[in-house]
Amino acid sequence: MSGYIILFVLLIILLFAIYIFDYKQNKKIFRSKKIIIIFVVLMLPVFSFFTVMADPEEDNTINTDENPLISVYDTSSVEIKKLSLNKVVIVGDSRMEYIENKEDELDIPSNFIFDAKSGAKIKWTEENGIPTLNDILEKKNKDTYYHVLFNMGVNDLNDNIDIKEQAEKYFNLYKEVITSNDNVQFYLLSVNPIDEDVINDNFKTNIRTNAKIEEFNYYLKRAMINSDLSNIKYCDSYNNLEFNLPDGLHYDTKTDQKIIDYIANKCIDFK
Repeated sequence: MSGYIILFVLLIILLFAIYIFDYKQNKKIFRSKKIIIIFVVLMLPVFSFFTVMADPEEDNTINTDENPLISVYDTSSVEIKKLSLNKVVIVGDSRMEYIENKEDELDIPSNFIFDAKSGAKIKWTEENGIPTLNDILEKKNKDTYYHVLFNMGVNDLNDNIDIKEQAEKYFNLYKEVITSNDNVQFYLLSVNPIDEDVINDNFKTNIRTNAKIEEFNYYLKRAMINSDLSNIKYCDSYNNLEFNLPDGLHYDTKTDQKIIDYIANKCIDFK
């Protein structure tokens, strides 16, 4: 495009030189028909040239069909982030399953994989979620860096459980996978809040509270710290985002996008 600009400037200079020459000869600005003809003849092709040849708006999107391991994450709320040779596996419940099902409405990096189930609790995590995750990691590409994010627990809190004990049970499940995959980076995403007034209207059997969620997050994080594992990190979206919950439990599309933005830009350490 810079070459086109130079050409345009040179044409302007040429027209100005002709203008000066004509003025000295005729003492009247653009008096001669010759100058008018030259101006029209030169300017029409210039404008036509710029209309046809001007570069289109720059496209920052990498063709993921040619290289599915590379994607560009670009939303209005975050910088463009190149996710080169990374894969992210998210283990979660309905909140993550809903995000997966909104792929046409959300900007989700193409290298995100969801291992999620609506209503899932610790039994599903042990019998389905972790085995599926193990299968993914066993088949992983040796040239790709893998990240695993766990986001479980909100459904367990609707049962009469010992919150500390349940958080530790979850972490012990995670720990088995973590210690078997020291070349994978793991993350604990905080269980995010509910809207207590709305959820109690929509789910009559609800006994979850934000106080219980905060207690669960505390014990989960503490178990992680006490483990001394080096390849796991805690990501606190609970205290870093604002949430809108139409039914009190699940998030609207705007909030789901915030969560994906947070994971992609504030949580995962892409290589």
